[in-house]
Amino acid sequence: MSKWKKLVVGVATAATLSLPYFVGENVKDIKDGDTFTIGNGQLIRLYGLDAPEPLNCYGSEATRRLSELISGKRVVLREPIVDHYRRVVALVYVDGKLVNEMMIREGFGHYERSGQSESQALREANQYARANKLGIYGPECYQPDPPDPKCVIKGNYDRDKYKWVYLLPTCPYYNKTIIEKFKGERYFCSELEAQKAGFTKAAFCK
Repeated sequence: MSKWKKLVVGVATAATLSLPYFVGENVKDIKDGDTFTIGNGQLIRLYGLDAPEPLNCYGSEATRRLSELISGKRVVLREPIVDHYRRVVALVYVDGKLVNEMMIREGFGHYERSGQSESQALREANQYARANKLGIYGPECYQPDPPDPKCVIKGNYDRDKYKWVYLLPTCPYYNKTIIEKFKGERYFCSELEAQKAGFTKAAFCK
């Protein structure tokens, strides 16, 4: 059994266990913009990066960019942990560069709060992409105003209740809600359209 296989087997049941050392492996397959597999089949997730799903706005571009950066290359994993999906989540380096940061800075995903040593660098990369309207923060994916004046119902993901909801213009918080299409959010032209898509009316809407 290789050192890496022993490593994964040894921590697979300890989701919160942090491993402070580096492990180098070759990339086998790119799953999407923040997930890939290495030679032994282990699934790796880039720490602190949430890239769009392939079918969401900028999802295919994010997958393609990650492939350009690491496909077939030897990557170094720093500070890996194993999450409850049995994925190894880590800071990923290729040719001495932090892939997590590059993806976020170029707008191929947004920063998720993390406790890793590079959290500040990832946060600053996200601020840069947002300020320069790159990738997911461009007008195609980041829409504070409806592109069609007839379709003003906002379909939003409620992170507190883990459900998809829609807001009418008369709902509280409507003006503060920004549609982020890279997360699967979108505008609807009618309540029926929103309901058919699996969205329910937000509880605070009267």
